Amino acid sequence: MTRIEKYGWRGPVEPGIGRIVSAHGDYYHLVCNEQAEGEILARKKKSLFSYRKRVERQTKAAFVASARADENADLLTPITGDFVRFRHNPQGESLITEILPRFSHFERKDPTARRKSQTLAVNFDTLFIMMSMNEDFSVARIARYLALAEDMGGGEAVVVVSKIDLRRPGDGEFLDELRACVGTKAKVLEISALTGEGMEALDEYLRPGRTIAFIGSSGVGKSTLLNTLAGEQWAMTQEIQQWSGKGRHTTTSRELSMLPCGTMVIDTPGIREIGMIGERDEIRAKGTCSHRWRK
Repeated sequence: MTRIEKYGWRGPVEPGIGRIVSAHGDYYHLVCNEQAEGEILARKKKSLFSYRKRVERQTKAAFVASARADENADLLTPITGDFVRFRHNPQGESLITEILPRFSHFERKDPTARRKSQTLAVNFDTLFIMMSMNEDFSVARIARYLALAEDMGGGEAVVVVSKIDLRRPGDGEFLDELRACVGTKAKVLEISALTGEGMEALDEYLRPGRTIAFIGSSGVGKSTLLNTLAGEQWAMTQEIQQWSGKGRHTTTSRELSMLPCGTMVIDTPGIREIGMIGERDEIRAKGTCSHRWRK
């Protein structure tokens, strides 16, 4: 198996195919067959990834207008998890020339522009929608995630209730409400990375060459779970603020990494609000970070 196949590629193995493992502005780190270890640095060819194909002699005003009209512009921008074609340059920066078709994607309304979509994860086999048994618990939020996931393509959604060791008397009623809401749309797993309870249920998703995307509010335990799966302090974790039940942001950008078992994970920043594309209302997560500290 070639390196790009280990990173989830299932098409014909050809030169110049890579997978983005992190993105920094117009620059990207790729894994590919051209380099046996580590990553290569590539930049995107801007003329191929503008909001719309430029028309000769198009005025600046017309270009700005067309950009604003394109609600799916994000789909033309490479992001972490994408498979791409690139021109390899062993002596310097390589050049991304094409985004290859995505077999799955998860997107929300961009909170900075109500009429645009924001893609959070692509090319995943399983989407772990995480929620914890603290003040973050919200059945309404999970319902919104699942509604967004209906259009995600070939991936499978799994609701993961973390920190199950924090259950209190009476919490069974809330879990029953969650299961009723989810129904047959997704599996519901209840786990504790701290005590190990329910962790064996994750085994069926931890397969070489498969990709899992993690989404959820800050403080739900994504980084702690990843640390446990990796068997090391793999992602920085920070404690929940005891006075508010709110977590600090421990992930600030999308990154794709490979676990020791060969499964890849895409960890996304904590989501502060969730929006349905084309709708005006949002559900605000109760357990998101406010960056307030008790003095």
